[in-house]
Amino acid sequence: MIFKYKFCLWLIDTLSIQPLTLPEIQKKWLNASANEDGDPLAERTFNRYRREAESLMYVDIKCDKRDGNLYKIIRPDGFKNDELQQWLLSAFRVSSLAERVNQREEVMIEPAPPAANLLQDVMEAIDGKRLLRIVYKSHYQNEKEIILLPAFVRLFKQRWYVIGEVRGKERAMTCALERVKEIELLEGSKVKFSPKLRAILKPEVYFEHCFGIIRQFEPITIRFRAFWPQDAYLKDVPLHASQIEVNHTEDYTDFEMFVRPTYDLKQELLWYRDKLAILSPESFRQDMIQVLRATLSGYETGENHAIDE
Repeated sequence: MIFKYKFCLWLIDTLSIQPLTLPEIQKKWLNASANEDGDPLAERTFNRYRREAESLMYVDIKCDKRDGNLYKIIRPDGFKNDELQQWLLSAFRVSSLAERVNQREEVMIEPAPPAANLLQDVMEAIDGKRLLRIVYKSHYQNEKEIILLPAFVRLFKQRWYVIGEVRGKERAMTCALERVKEIELLEGSKVKFSPKLRAILKPEVYFEHCFGIIRQFEPITIRFRAFWPQDAYLKDVPLHASQIEVNHTEDYTDFEMFVRPTYDLKQELLWYRDKLAILSPESFRQDMIQVLRATLSGYETGENHAIDE
């Protein structure tokens, strides 16, 4: 990563912790690990790269002369996409970190999402509104060829997915990229989505009320109880955007969320083991009890007691 991007990221992260004057910024930069050569920071360089940081990260970095000439990060009026901003910052952090991974023992990483090399063709198809020829092999069906008009991609649980319209079928499909055996960007003019799917194939619409990647069933209000200390973690990082707290004691906290009761949601709830219990609705509570009984039978017998979803 070239110098200016390292500095831009360092400046955003540093000022996110606390506002600083220019001399304080210059002093911190001298000792920063990102400043590998230990070069001093000239005021002219600071102002040039400050503007670069503002452009890259969708923020304003202003000097508050009424408050001791402190430089502060200010979010522009009307900017609502905080997730985009955090992803941009994360991407720059990962790029900076990548230079050190092969040389240092202080960094431990998870495996990268598979099949990311296919994203280039997918994004070109999305940008150009062009078709993709995909040879796809799911775990449940034979290998098949699909002509897909991709709408958007999603990263979930260390996997990349492309969501789009299967041409000639007028139906939406979610494809996991690691199951794509062949991919080809087809030549031709721009293609439009069918009227039936045009309004649906948008991320905020298609995955509305979904926990993960599965889009099934109508959403319901699920109330669950998280026992200490798991309830504290779920307050920090909610299970779903709709999650709200409805009751709290020293021993547990009750939450509610409005979500589709899908297979991947059940998987996530079971991840919390004995630290979480479903309270309502009764039908969903019984579904979870059935899964737990099947799990117990599998442990006791060593045989498959899996439930068809």
